[in-house]
Amino acid sequence: MEDATLPPTAANLLPTPEQDLSRLDGTLKALSHCIHAAETKEGITLGDAVDSLGTSGFCFVSLLLATLFIQPISLGPLTMASGGLFMVVGWQMARGRSHIELPAKFRAWHLRGKGWIKVLKLCQRLLVWLAKFTKARMANWVDGSRGTRNVGWLIFIGGLLLTIPCANLPFNNTLPALMIFFAALSWLERDGLMAVVSIVWGCLTLVYFAMAFFLIFWAGSSAWEWANGWFA
Repeated sequence: MEDATLPPTAANLLPTPEQDLSRLDGTLKALSHCIHAAETKEGITLGDAVDSLGTSGFCFVSLLLATLFIQPISLGPLTMASGGLFMVVGWQMARGRSHIELPAKFRAWHLRGKGWIKVLKLCQRLLVWLAKFTKARMANWVDGSRGTRNVGWLIFIGGLLLTIPCANLPFNNTLPALMIFFAALSWLERDGLMAVVSIVWGCLTLVYFAMAFFLIFWAGSSAWEWANGWFA
């Protein structure tokens, strides 16, 4: 018989597959369990966190990692790794997989310590706050196999945009991360309007990158002309 006084572990913190988990409620419950696990010494792996979530695992991973980038500072190599993972997640979702299959190195990521606790709690707070504005509407955008494919492609494109190198410009990671976050939210809440918001963030990302590349090109051309005039 298990001792009820023992501290919680990764194994007993996760909801079981038999529990009736709605899309959003199940994700919030998983986040809560992960926060408690992250506060323990052993923490919890990303793989263990998604194993009991079924199709919701795609959006859980997308929301959690997108939260890392909702700030103006570039995260360097982590950006490329996460962008690749978003593309994997989005591709699998778009292909109609019922459960997420993470590469081994990503499954082994340990969610523990102050940094991950802050990210998990921020993700949880964002979902709870945004739930005040979401509801089931425009469901044909996000329901059924077609809706799941739509959301999967949005996550895939957001991951692709995240991997575009932009010389550490401010918010170059934030905009595609918001695209991914709202795409996942649209599926969890069956809210097609949030999918539209995701598309808007994607368009803003493209506009921002186009302006940034134009300014970089213009600055380079101006500097070259100035140098030619100076040394002529």
